[in-house]
Amino acid sequence: MVIRTIANDFFPAEITNYFSMRLRGLSHRFSSQLTIVIDEFRGHVVNQVFEAADAYLGTKTATPSIQRVKVGKTDKDNNLSLSMDRGGTLVDVYENVEMKWKLVCSQVPSHNHGDVNSSQRSEVRHYELSFHKRNKDLVIDSYLPYILERAKLMREENKSIKLHTVVYGRWDDDEVIFKHPMTFNSLAMDWELKRAVMEDLEMFTNGEEYYKRVGKAWKRGYLLYGPPGTGKSSLIAAMANHLKYDIYDLDLTDVRNNSDLRFLLLSISSRSILVVEDIDCSIELENRESEEAEAHSNQGDNQITLSGLLNVIDGLWSCCGEERIIIFTTNHKKRLEPALVRPGRMDMHVHMSYCNASVFKQLAFNYFGIRDHGVFEQIEKLLEEVNVSPAEVAGELLKKNSNSNAEAAFQGLLKFLHEKKEKGEEETVNIPSSVQFSTISINQSSRGRGRGRRGRGRFRHSGR
Repeated sequence: MVIRTIANDFFPAEITNYFSMRLRGLSHRFSSQLTIVIDEFRGHVVNQVFEAADAYLGTKTATPSIQRVKVGKTDKDNNLSLSMDRGGTLVDVYENVEMKWKLVCSQVPSHNHGDVNSSQRSEVRHYELSFHKRNKDLVIDSYLPYILERAKLMREENKSIKLHTVVYGRWDDDEVIFKHPMTFNSLAMDWELKRAVMEDLEMFTNGEEYYKRVGKAWKRGYLLYGPPGTGKSSLIAAMANHLKYDIYDLDLTDVRNNSDLRFLLLSISSRSILVVEDIDCSIELENRESEEAEAHSNQGDNQITLSGLLNVIDGLWSCCGEERIIIFTTNHKKRLEPALVRPGRMDMHVHMSYCNASVFKQLAFNYFGIRDHGVFEQIEKLLEEVNVSPAEVAGELLKKNSNSNAEAAFQGLLKFLHEKKEKGEEETVNIPSSVQFSTISINQSSRGRGRGRRGRGRFRHSGR
């Protein structure tokens, strides 16, 4: 220190800087340490390695080597986020090798004098990772990829699901946090059908290598059909919460033409769910290959064609993105164009039907925490004779929504079902139980404890 002060007094700054750099160079040449610099940005793009290191090191803040920790949370996060503070150092151990991290921050001139956050944005940050030179291959080939994978899993665990909608032909920039509480545990749905959907989702999410091997885009289509109030929207919410996928809610009346539709598809992130609800009611899809369709194409500004929609969900454009789910819903399956719902486009057809014993028991547990009661047998018998949606049953139970009123709620539901029966509003539908493997499709009907004479909940499953 004394020598440096004397040198600064007697020699010009250029000379002292030159010798200082030469001395540092000699020191580095004979040093056994190697330092990797990880900048926050690569050009104008955020460096993914920096982001991953920032998230990973946040989980190591309990180590004795670190004394200052930053904590924060945004609307997009489910949990508090920890990170190193400026100038902080941390020692991590990976496969018995010490890795020394340091967060280096420096200020750059800011031109946004009226912005209170300008000082943060004018700060340049980078991590310095130091280790013994002999461990270079371990760090590059194993340690850093490990950090990237760990950070990816952490982001998924801490991720808030977002709901997107179309505004002026583009996905809205203002992200809406999806806070629907529905899960598969609380979803009032035929238990066999629920299990089949969950198993199919599990196969899909773990099927990256399978889809590559068979040469198919990594996507899955679900057609949810059935009367109103049978839980189609609730099933979508449960799927999104189960997978932690963002939801893109597409109203086709907000899209002008096929080009805009393709643009919207390209703007959807991977690991997401594209939802088109009531597809039979939104617009009249015309196939422009026929002259008749040209003559009757009178939908105002909306010029989406059937062929355009088919190309988006199953053509070349559908390959632009991975791990995507497409869901169509309708109350009237027979109104849909067969080409729209064939295997490869809508791979699994899920029939959301009227309330049965297993659906009612789930609702009773959700509202009152009760799994069995003396009147359950009477209610289940009436459910086999009356067409009533889960939403109607839930509405009756909601009228008495405390545990002390469970008896009154069940009696009220019995009265409601008796009145429905007396009015003759029920419709008898004979759907035989069957398993058809010749077309890789399955039809199931379950009636609580056994098979009833009328099917409640069925699905058509077309391969992976």
